[in-house]
Amino acid sequence: MSEPKKIHEPPVTLPCEICRDLLPLVQDGVASRESEAAVRAHLQNCETCRALWPEAGESGTPAPLPDDEKVVRQLRQRVNGWLLAFIAVGLVLGLACSRSNVASGLLFVLIFPFVTGVTYWWGGRTWRVVPPLAAVLWSGFHLIGTRGGYVEGLEGTTAWLEAALISAAVAGVLCLIGALAAALLKYAFGGKTK
Repeated sequence: MSEPKKIHEPPVTLPCEICRDLLPLVQDGVASRESEAAVRAHLQNCETCRALWPEAGESGTPAPLPDDEKVVRQLRQRVNGWLLAFIAVGLVLGLACSRSNVASGLLFVLIFPFVTGVTYWWGGRTWRVVPPLAAVLWSGFHLIGTRGGYVEGLEGTTAWLEAALISAAVAGVLCLIGALAAALLKYAFGGKTK
């Protein structure tokens, strides 16, 4: 049995409602040839529908699609901006909680890992900035806040600097623990990622 020959007929005229339903598919380039031809034929004769996509009625070519790489880059920049604000607020909050009498222990131990973990989850490589930044901020905060509590002289200065370095190491390790926890959770929920 032989297949019937396909007869190319002129596009069927569409009602405006159907044309408006098909228009996004034609604009995205995923409509069938017949649907695209019918929509373009309708746009040639209908001012109301042509107002939805004026480029198609004039030139007969689809409107240019947005540059995917540019859209992704803009989205990534926006996410990175929010992540940087989140990092700044989180680290400052962690430093403030470390001096609070009520919440010094628990919140300090939880905030730095939480900030790093969230940054790891959403920010890709941006998380690598958090441990050194936390260490520098914490040691500076410690140096400024505790200078009056140490004895004058070389022994006092040495003890003061050692305490600042130890506190910087603690802040960095807490951040690394948060990154490790986020990596394990991301692996558990999302499988291996590239």
